[in-house]
Amino acid sequence: MHRGEFTPDLIAPCGMNCGICKAYLAYSRGIPKQRGKVTHCAGCLPRNKNCFIKRGCKKLAKNVFRFCFECETMPCENLDRLDRRYRKRYDMSMVENLRELKERGVEEFLRIQREKYKCPDCGDVVSVHNGKCYACGHVKRE
Repeated sequence: MHRGEFTPDLIAPCGMNCGICKAYLAYSRGIPKQRGKVTHCAGCLPRNKNCFIKRGCKKLAKNVFRFCFECETMPCENLDRLDRRYRKRYDMSMVENLRELKERGVEEFLRIQREKYKCPDCGDVVSVHNGKCYACGHVKRE
């Protein structure tokens, strides 16, 4: 995968695009690990991470669903808690991501994400967590 490219396997069942996560960006951009500062992650699906959403959902754990939006009880308590935290801290909604995935499909969702999180300086990706581009160092200012 080249820089700035998102793939369907980077979309977690909860609607998180791992391609905008600071841990994934540090990992995929070759940023050295720093204890307590820089963590690395290959993405929820690629590393088969059993997150608390999946652990708390028998249907996801048994691979009945690919995405939480396929469940008739979405959002569950765990997803709702995660969504509230991301809305407050990062101005992003997992539930809105899931609705967009359901309505538009994965490819269109990824196209929108590319534009939304595109670094204005180099065209790579700006992290949802800290507004930083790990390719050129640009930091998004509010």
